[in-house]
Amino acid sequence: MRKFRLRMLVAWLCVMPAIASARQQAVEFSGQQWQFADRGAHLMTYMNRPSLFLDNGIAYVPAAAFADGVIEFDVAMHGGAGFAGVVFRGVSAGNYELIYLRTARSRQWDALQYTPIFNEQEAWQLYTGEGFNAAAELPANRWVHVRVEVDGYVARVFLDNASAPALTVRELRRSWEAGFVGLWGRFGAANFSNFKFTRADRQTPSRPRAPKVPGAITRWELSASFDAKSVAHDRRLDDQGKPAQWQAVEAEPTGLLNIAEHRKLPDAERGVVFARTAITATAAERVRLSFGYSDDVTVLLNGRPVFAGGAAYLSRDGSYLGSLTQHDAVFLELNRGENELTFVVAERFGGWGLSVTIDPRSGVTIR
Repeated sequence: MRKFRLRMLVAWLCVMPAIASARQQAVEFSGQQWQFADRGAHLMTYMNRPSLFLDNGIAYVPAAAFADGVIEFDVAMHGGAGFAGVVFRGVSAGNYELIYLRTARSRQWDALQYTPIFNEQEAWQLYTGEGFNAAAELPANRWVHVRVEVDGYVARVFLDNASAPALTVRELRRSWEAGFVGLWGRFGAANFSNFKFTRADRQTPSRPRAPKVPGAITRWELSASFDAKSVAHDRRLDDQGKPAQWQAVEAEPTGLLNIAEHRKLPDAERGVVFARTAITATAAERVRLSFGYSDDVTVLLNGRPVFAGGAAYLSRDGSYLGSLTQHDAVFLELNRGENELTFVVAERFGGWGLSVTIDPRSGVTIR
């Protein structure tokens, strides 16, 4: 681990001269370079500065062509509950990387947060803990400097001109590609000023891949997405006469499948997708299946429901975040030969996904 950290430090020091030598670009909010996906966005003088107020949306520079480099800005948080952040490597108004400050969570474990945005869907319920969240001092009613250094699949966030990063994202989840940069706000929580960025030229980096977790199920077929009210969750799609349009997808080595990478939520209160895989057993046996999901799930084995549960935001108590964890389990009674395992996963917001691990001692195979 010490050698790995040393190699990472050397690699970062090697790219710093390229960042330093690149031309820094300040972008005035009043210029024509910005596009706004926020009806409440407007320019105003705030705390003696020209600034941008974001209500609920993003403001971005489409021509930034930013993949690696440094993004800097100042933010003045208003002290209430809300969110203020930075977006980068954006390819559309619904697909980008996002790092944000939770303005009412100063000094708490989740004051800073990273989430990839796929198909307009955040995934903060799927990606939590070290490398995704961090504690930080978030003072209100003064200008706070934010510096984000992006290098390959790593991002570091520095607050208030500190020498050490408050948050280090070790593996950005979207693909490495150049795109727009900009700012993001929710619930009118902050004003922004002094936005600038510096591009660093480098070759396409290799994505770091963690070793596969023993027993993690990583191969699935996904159906089309449906309005959750339009299909029965305790029956196969084939039995309901619904077009499945199955697509083979690969989960992360941990077993986490971010469904939003592959499916967009329908225009409904809840969306649902069917994810299926095949388990082959050499003999009839009972195996333990551990899993997590967001937000609601029904598990089918060979077309028969064996589990149903809910883990939506605030669904269990007044502080429940709905974070995806493998705290649920069921024992599957497998038949000899091939068995069909289906997860019916419904989503409202915050992260659409599942993570499944089968007892690696069972000896079954997954197709």
